[in-house]
Amino acid sequence: MNLEEKIAKLDQLANEIEDSTSLEKSLEIFEQSIQLANECMTTLNDCKGKLVVLQEKVRKITDED
Repeated sequence: MNLEEKIAKLDQLANEIEDSTSLEKSLEIFEQSIQLANECMTTLNDCKGKLVVLQEKVRKITDED
């Protein structure tokens, strides 16, 4: 599942929590949401790291000219 799909799933899970009538079911959905949110944060942090590396490469290229 890519990041966009995970974010859409989080939105779906939020709606399911709102519609849930059972505390146990809400906790189960919340647990899934936390895991999915953690995966999203990991992906975003990885992307941020890659962007920093790429920005540094661009700086080196432009400084050489």
